[in-house]
Amino acid sequence: MSRSTGVGVVPMGSVLVTGGCGFIGSHLVDEILASEPACIVHVIDINTTRNRLQDARVTYHTGDIASLSDVEAAMSAAQPRTIFHVACPDSMVTLDVSIFRRVNVEGARNLLKAAEKVGTVQAFVNTSTSSVIHDNISDLIDADENLPVLQYPAQKRVYTLTKAEAEVDILAANRRNGDSSMLTVSLRPATAFGERDTICMGKIVSTCREGKGRFQIGPGKNHYDFIYIGNLVDAHLLAAHALLRAYGKPALPKETRVDGETFNVTNDERILFWDFQRSISAAVGLPIKLEDIKVIPIWLAMFMAMISEYSTWIRSWGAQQSAVTREAVRLTTIERTLNGEKAKKRLGYKPTVGVHEGIVRGGKWFVDEAGKTTHTKKSV
Repeated sequence: MSRSTGVGVVPMGSVLVTGGCGFIGSHLVDEILASEPACIVHVIDINTTRNRLQDARVTYHTGDIASLSDVEAAMSAAQPRTIFHVACPDSMVTLDVSIFRRVNVEGARNLLKAAEKVGTVQAFVNTSTSSVIHDNISDLIDADENLPVLQYPAQKRVYTLTKAEAEVDILAANRRNGDSSMLTVSLRPATAFGERDTICMGKIVSTCREGKGRFQIGPGKNHYDFIYIGNLVDAHLLAAHALLRAYGKPALPKETRVDGETFNVTNDERILFWDFQRSISAAVGLPIKLEDIKVIPIWLAMFMAMISEYSTWIRSWGAQQSAVTREAVRLTTIERTLNGEKAKKRLGYKPTVGVHEGIVRGGKWFVDEAGKTTHTKKSV
């Protein structure tokens, strides 16, 4: 049951979830239905065959949010009071950078246009990224929402630049037409993990199953903030309810309001990055003994990544991405922590599932999925 339920909760009404068949979106749909059984959910996703529920309360719209007509059709059918905008290309596998602008920027603008046109939307919750304030090179230590959003050339990742641009547009739409117009908020989560996570946890699981979980780059003293998917979903619901309570009322003072604001969301429980990876390895049945850890110097890992990047580019004529990149090496060896006090104070957010419990839950899902795959292969 979501921790967002209770006194002061305004029903979300009809809900539209973009990217509702992805990792975060599908968990969000699950929890909306669990916490508000009378809720009607509409999902728009470019692929509606994955993580699909057989539930009469959910309507799936196969569509591209970069297409205004697709968005308007889903919006017209949903007539939503609440929108959760989660859809986003996978930043780790998408090589065509033009896709980020189409989906992240044009997609967000299409949603805002369609929401204004339909006239029913009261709350718009955007899922942004904590990387909008990070160059992915330097240490990020206890960073709060007051840090400036990085622009080019300080920020070179097209994915992050387009997420930042979309966030600006979405926040600018807050109270655009007065107190009785749509309210918006943007969440900046730490790296999310858990069941169905094919991005962060999935890649670590694959690495460990390949027998590479014993390798560690650098001294391993760098702390990270992560967030378990159930806690991230709670933060989304808390943000939506805060907007719905504020809808139609004068704006609160800047220091206390939720609408028009950004919020870091973490598990409020920092962990050493390499301990996180080894805990995941243990959760899928591949524990690593301390004496078996092999430490690779950072300079050597960077050199190996550079060779891998260039050889992959030459071999594929730029069509593929190296399995190991210099950016990945940097991200696994720097400090990356966020200050989440603002979300706790204004949203009432409090993580209820610890990092290690989340790892165990996620690990069980990956083990179960592997078992299903093995059973299917044997049955063929």
